[in-house]
Amino acid sequence: MRTVGPKAIVVGVDGSGSSLDAVGWAARAAELRGLPVKLVSAYQVKALYTSFVALPSHIGSEEHTAAESILAWASLVARRSVKNPDTLVITSESIVGPTIQTMLEQSSSASMIVLGSRGNGEYFAELLGSVSTAVAVQAHCPVVIVPGSVELHSSAGPVVLGIDGSPHNQNAVRLAFDEASLRGADLVAVHVSTDELISSPDASAGDRSEAIVSNGRTVLAESLSGWSEQFPDVAVQRTVLRGNVAEGILEVASRAQAVVVGSSGRGGFSGLLLGSTVRSLAHRVDCPLIIARG
Repeated sequence: MRTVGPKAIVVGVDGSGSSLDAVGWAARAAELRGLPVKLVSAYQVKALYTSFVALPSHIGSEEHTAAESILAWASLVARRSVKNPDTLVITSESIVGPTIQTMLEQSSSASMIVLGSRGNGEYFAELLGSVSTAVAVQAHCPVVIVPGSVELHSSAGPVVLGIDGSPHNQNAVRLAFDEASLRGADLVAVHVSTDELISSPDASAGDRSEAIVSNGRTVLAESLSGWSEQFPDVAVQRTVLRGNVAEGILEVASRAQAVVVGSSGRGGFSGLLLGSTVRSLAHRVDCPLIIARG
């Protein structure tokens, strides 16, 4: 009977500085969790042939060589990023195909997918920046988008969790508590309330503000219920803000080690909410953005 090993943390690598930052973060995350790292480089062959014509052996060799070289360098970066490089298990694979499709296929057997916030288009059809948001919407596992500023960011800051009160948000709560526990960090749970949640349009400004804060506290209490008992080592700070979700999260994320958000929002527009919030955060937050998946 074949034994199935632990699921690897998969990193999309295209040779850009941003993707190498992602490799470093993934290697450290894998060391914390005792997981292997898999480096994946997707490329497309610069030749058009019909399905009835066999490809000559030399077609695609340049792109394959480039991908293998990128993976070799990424493996070196991964080992240099951890405290005990000899114990880190690293595998790599160069794959012919579209980057988005490749990473989505990899996500079905990964513990998480890690991508840089920007990419390199020299040998690849898509920029990794656009790939990251597309993969975040459709992946089968959590997706981490790593900005280029990650090395400059404090490793002593908290993990910030965005809470929207939806049932799917529990995946993000679980992931955020786990992340904070592994890193020995505090957890800042943030709920951003809006005026639309208050049913009475005739309420005074003071009453509306009080109702918004009260509603936010209720959402936080319900969403976090039971988790502190499971993670007694994690200190939790609860914050209620008012206005735009992305702006609210950014407001408290200036010192964060990571920001965790859910893959689905309130109501029937979860896909749109995910897309707009992720795009806004991915381009502006200066720490890793972790998108929990169901």
